[in-house]
Parts: sequence; structure tokens; C-alpha cells
Amino acid sequence: MHIHDFPDTTILSIFSYLCERDLCRVAQACNRWSLIAYDSSLWKTVNLKSFHKLNEVCLIKLIRCRMVPMLYKINLGRFTLSPRVFQVLVKYCKQLKVLCLQSATFVEDFTVNATESFPQHLTKLDIRHSSGHPTAFKVITQCSHSIQCLGLNDLLFESLKTEVEKHRFFSSLQAVKILEFSYCLSLTEQMVWYVAEYCTNLRSLCLRRCGNIKGESLPALIDRCSSLTSLVLDGTSVSDEAVALVRWERSVITELDLSWCRHLTEVGLRSMLPRCSHLRYLRLCCCGYGHAITDEVLNAMTESHATSLQVLDLSYSSEVTNSALGRFVASSPVLLYLRVYHCQMLTSALMNLIPSDSQVFVVANFALQRGGLVTSASLGEPWTLRSVPPVNYSQTLSLDQSLRQD
Repeated sequence: MHIHDFPDTTILSIFSYLCERDLCRVAQACNRWSLIAYDSSLWKTVNLKSFHKLNEVCLIKLIRCRMVPMLYKINLGRFTLSPRVFQVLVKYCKQLKVLCLQSATFVEDFTVNATESFPQHLTKLDIRHSSGHPTAFKVITQCSHSIQCLGLNDLLFESLKTEVEKHRFFSSLQAVKILEFSYCLSLTEQMVWYVAEYCTNLRSLCLRRCGNIKGESLPALIDRCSSLTSLVLDGTSVSDEAVALVRWERSVITELDLSWCRHLTEVGLRSMLPRCSHLRYLRLCCCGYGHAITDEVLNAMTESHATSLQVLDLSYSSEVTNSALGRFVASSPVLLYLRVYHCQMLTSALMNLIPSDSQVFVVANFALQRGGLVTSASLGEPWTLRSVPPVNYSQTLSLDQSLRQD
């Protein structure tokens, strides 16, 4: 049987596995395939990021002709967008729930017709690294009441001129479960207090490189957000004194990132890590300029019997020795991934201290006698893969993961 003999429903099912670019290509084969390729059921989830140079007229035509009325998710990252594009989405795409606008540029005044300038019933919105007209961000703050997954940027906070406006915005985020503030230098401790007060359903919070965050709001965050399982403090100014005041034993955090927290020391880590009994994913890359992770910290974690840890990143930690890390790995029965890249005191002798029945996959820049990834500064042999990694070593609960699921 030739493919042209297949019924339309079968071809439609085959086409459902194609990306947007390939759908446009098969549509040029014949009139029949064109009709099937542009069936709106194939355009419910659309990623147009690679078409960001498309002009506004063509973009609006594409939305109206191909995606209406079943559009559920659209990625317009890197596009230059005016209120007219969003007015089309509001008017014709009633089922739109997921909108990705990472690195988009907003142009023209969005407040001319604010009620129709942005979708009102989204569940996921990503405006990280976006820029442009300040009125766009002002309108977005008024359309956040139903959002469950949200990625923000500094320009949105700059559009909130008074404390009353900031309070009103955060009080509208009561449905949010995943919240990301990566590289938001305008984020203040008071705003995180608002998050703790209103986002009580929060499950994932990312404060990556938010330099003004010193951790004063952490006690309230842990106490009030009882469902919080993923916390990223990478590159913040969190201190030993701040983490010591948190009742970590009450938390259910399974994913914790303290990488590049330059103000943390061994004292802070010893006060908190043994009390985080549910950890599955722990990233401590260059914590305290590489001096916070010591044998004493690992010994304290070993004594706390943290048996649920699967992923551990100690890269650029200059104080850890083979013996302490070997004992810790031996006491962690489900540890599957260990990254010790550029740990100055570790050598290949570490592998002799890991039990032979351990399934751990090691990433290091020294020789391995078993499964793992060896990295090297040598241009002739930049890396050597000893076996396939047995586990997905990334976070399982983050904005990017959530957006990929749709």
C-alpha cells in the first residue's frame, strides 16, 4: 500500500509526530497533505522560537489561519511583539493556557486597551529575559491570578512603583506552584516575604543569582510553604546566620541548590544539611568559594543517615578528601550521580573506597576505574565516557521541566 492510499486519519496521526518546520514542508507535497498538515489539532502546542524573525503580519495570519481555535501552548520566545499579537490571542485562542515569551521584546503601549492586550486565564507564563515597553509588564501584573507556573524578570518589578502595587501583585499569585526569579537583581527580601505569605501552594522556588537575597525570609518561607520541595539559592547572598534560623527539619525539600553561595561556610552547612532528611538532589558547586564543603560537613551528613540522596554535585570544592567522601558514598545506598569536577584534594584513589556494588556514576577530572565521565584539560582527549549515566541528574521540579511537559 502506498502512503497516498492511507486514510486521512492515519496521515493525521503520522503528522502529529512532526515539528512545525516539518509540517510546513509536508504541506507543500500536495493539496491533500496541505489540508491535513494545517489541521488545527496539529497546532495545539506550537514552538515558533526558531521563526522569531517572522514579521507581525505573517505571525498574526499564521495564528488565525492555522492555530485557531485549539491553540493550547505557544512559544514566541525572541519575537518582537506588539499588543496586536496578544489581542488576536485573546480574541481567537480561548483555550490558550501556556505562553512562553522568554527573551521576547515588547513594543508600543499595552495600556491603550489593557483588558484585551494580554490573555487573562493562563496557567503557565514565562517572561524571563524579556524586555521592551514598560506598559507590557504593567499589564502582565494584572493578568496573573490563575497562573500556576511563572518565570519573571527585573523589568516587571520595575513596573511596580509602590509597595502597594508590589503587595497587590504578589497577593494575586495564590495559585502559583512553580516560581522562578532567576537573575532578578531587583528582587528584595520583602518580596520573598510576600511569596511566603501568599504562595502557600508553592512547590518550587528558584532565586538563582538574586544577589539581594540574604536569607532573612527563609524561616517564613519554609514554615508557610509546607509543600515546597525544590529550592534554588544558587548565587544568592544567603549567610550562615540566616540558614541557622530555619527549621529545616520541618521542610519536605527534596531538591536543594546552594552553588556559588559565597557567604556560606562549613558552619552554615553543618547546621542545615543534616536536618534536610528528604534530599534527593543536592548541588553545592563552589559553595563558600569552594571552602564550605569540608570533611566535617560530609561526616555530619553521614551520621544523619541521609539515605534518599540520588544526585550530589561537589564540583570546585577544595577541602573534601577521599576518605570522607568515600564514607559518605558508602553510606548512601541510592546515590546514583556524583560530580566532583575540580576538587583539588580528590584523586583516583576515591574509586577504591566506593563499594563494588554501588551504582554511582562519577564525573571527575581524574582517572576512573569504573563507570563515569572523565573530563580533562587536554585538547587531545577532552573527555572519556566510561558508561552511560544511570539517572537524570537535573532537577525534576522546575519551570523549564514544567514547560516541557505540555
